[in-house]
Amino acid sequence: MDRRILLRNLLLGIPTSYLFPSMFSSCTKTDLLEGSDFKGSVIIVGAGAAGIYAAQLLKNRGIDVTVLEASTRIGGRILADDSFAGIPLELGAEEIHGKNSLFYDLVNFCFPDRLLPEQGEDAYWFENQLRSETFILENSDLQGAGQTLFQINDSFGSYPGSDMTVLQYLTEFPVEDRFMEIANALIANEYGTSLNRMGMFALREAEAQYSSGLDGFFLREGSVWDIFEKAFPEAIDAVLLNQVVNKIDATGLKVAVTTSGNQTYSADRVLITVPITILQEGFITMLPALPADKLAAIQSINMGNGMKIMLRFSSPIWTEETGSIVGGVVIPEYWVTTKGKGTTAHVLTAFVMGEKAEALNGLSEQQIREAILTELQLMHPDEDVVGKCIGILVKNWADEPFIKGAYSFPNPESTGQREILARPEQGKIFFAGEATNFNGHLATVHGAMESGFRACKEILES
Repeated sequence: MDRRILLRNLLLGIPTSYLFPSMFSSCTKTDLLEGSDFKGSVIIVGAGAAGIYAAQLLKNRGIDVTVLEASTRIGGRILADDSFAGIPLELGAEEIHGKNSLFYDLVNFCFPDRLLPEQGEDAYWFENQLRSETFILENSDLQGAGQTLFQINDSFGSYPGSDMTVLQYLTEFPVEDRFMEIANALIANEYGTSLNRMGMFALREAEAQYSSGLDGFFLREGSVWDIFEKAFPEAIDAVLLNQVVNKIDATGLKVAVTTSGNQTYSADRVLITVPITILQEGFITMLPALPADKLAAIQSINMGNGMKIMLRFSSPIWTEETGSIVGGVVIPEYWVTTKGKGTTAHVLTAFVMGEKAEALNGLSEQQIREAILTELQLMHPDEDVVGKCIGILVKNWADEPFIKGAYSFPNPESTGQREILARPEQGKIFFAGEATNFNGHLATVHGAMESGFRACKEILES
């Protein structure tokens, strides 16, 4: 997708008060689709990143847009808590992946001072010790095994072999068992799952097309949703909450969208942006029924369990240079959430996906706390980890009734299926959301936004 086109339309969605004059003057109202004659109405189902961005783009064209959101809030998998530590802590989407992305552009153009490059250094839990990346890459006793793992992690986009799980590939390569927890953290946990649930062809499909860049950023202040709220107020004004859509009927001249409260809305086009789990569980009856290949695509794309757990400490248990801790058995990755954010609070985020998240899923908050602090105590034997921990905040995304998980990942069955999922149906029903992104940016905010742009273009062309 041409990023220059995306960029122009991103700027069109932002109120002029947030833009430098030179940026706004370079945009025209015809950038999205010059010559489009579509003047109808659109209902968008879901008020996450894809739905809100699509709503703003369509409203910029003067199109009548209504956004129906099932839950009591806007934002989907974007959610922050500002009560736990006195600053917003992201319970969902957090990292800005690369400079070549819509979300980076959005923050950079509206609030450039908020961009915070990844802080600190990575430490690796390896053979019961915290080790530096230099040790993993260069220690002569490892005979290059650590360097091999990092090289493998950088080469998935050009994988030449047959399809298998990522765990099978790493085992056959072979990657030594002592590096497997690090591999799980760097590869599977990052993608929202476990090594044995990822497919090599699907991973290659995503990695080969990934183009947003390797730089990582966080927000120095404010929250992810705060950016959307300030940039796209017209779209947010179009949202109706507590509207649980259970039927979409496209058999008539217009599309009828019915909610569980027996309220029916009518529009010329409908854009569905709900998570893949909601489509899989059949919460929404579609008339006419979706074609067999679309139904197969829906069932082929998996979204796993995911949790973010915030731990507040009276003083740091980590060293001053630590940014992240990678390779834990209970938690694959921790990072110092408050680093570089100008606060006196000391918060560590525990980020856990897939099977490891499922292992914590049935535990009480106290049991989760004990499991994590036990691991952190092993990692920091000279610190009073339990004594310094003064709070815990658990967000389990599997518990969200209208989301039911973290984000989609490249499982073996998903190869080639995202494009089918994204395909419009009947010339009236359109699909967006991170799981429909087939440009390599699945599971990201900017990938969701890209899918919203694509769907808007399809609507205007219909």
